Amino acid sequence: MKRKTGVSKRREVNVGRGTVKPYKTITEALETVMNIYIAEGYRDRTMNDYRKYWQEFTEIAGFLPDENISDITADHLRKYIAYMLKERGLSPVTVNIRLGGIRAIFTRLEKEGIINESPAAKVRKLKTDEQRILTLTDTQVRRLFKVIDRDSFAGFRDYCAMLTMLKCGLRSNEINALEISDVDLENRVILLPGAKNKNRKTRTVPISPKVAEELEQLIGETREYFGDHITHVFTNQFGEPLREDHLRKRMDKYARTAGLKDECRASPHSLRHSFAVNFLKNGGDIRTLMKVLGHSDLSTTQIYLDFTDDVVTEQYNKVIANDTLDV
Repeated sequence: MKRKTGVSKRREVNVGRGTVKPYKTITEALETVMNIYIAEGYRDRTMNDYRKYWQEFTEIAGFLPDENISDITADHLRKYIAYMLKERGLSPVTVNIRLGGIRAIFTRLEKEGIINESPAAKVRKLKTDEQRILTLTDTQVRRLFKVIDRDSFAGFRDYCAMLTMLKCGLRSNEINALEISDVDLENRVILLPGAKNKNRKTRTVPISPKVAEELEQLIGETREYFGDHITHVFTNQFGEPLREDHLRKRMDKYARTAGLKDECRASPHSLRHSFAVNFLKNGGDIRTLMKVLGHSDLSTTQIYLDFTDDVVTEQYNKVIANDTLDV
């Protein structure tokens, strides 16, 4: 009978390797994801927002930058949510936006094998009430525009920017980024390249003769003041591109002067909403509106179909006036 031989010398055995995650600090984990985003062409604004939300979350959760990323749990996220709601007084909608950025980072860390499982996977989004579309009435628009000093450069610039948002539905960031080369005055269209659009798709926005006339005047004056090298349509008094929140602050000032602060929310986005509602009120169709606004999904545009209460009442009264059924 052949004699059995046992194991005498040890050899390297791969037991469980590949499931053990490398130790990364919270700061290292964030920078890893940011570098991935840079390589994938994410926009600076998106990355800056994600970085801000992440740092805010880790501070509120009580973590130091050099602690292990794997120590973060779903309970820490719930603590953060409770703090933002109760202590900061933020709305569920705002908290969900910030939570979405944090969730995206955890999801990428899991995908890259830096953590075993995203703690955000166990945390649900907050329930929110349906958001009402905030628009301005025709009277409120007239009062808002009336207080603008068009004899000053800044006032005329604001007027042109607000008119473009009201009549073309552009977002405030699209206004800020709008370049003279994007405006085709002869054919009366604005050509927004994908780099300036939220969904990265190039879109064409028609402009009315009035908007074209005012933009042509503004562009001519801006080049006269600051030189032909100026690239942006809307600049500050030094010929520099506008800051991100400049128009919002200017509109807030105009709303206060016009006595609108207690009546409505006069903001760049309310002008965009007003454009969309007026477009549909005046016979525009939903799919054309979707293209003009730059929405990638029709369901996003359909929220404007409800209009506002006064429009619903107006439409209802028209129908009732033609109703011949008598009971």
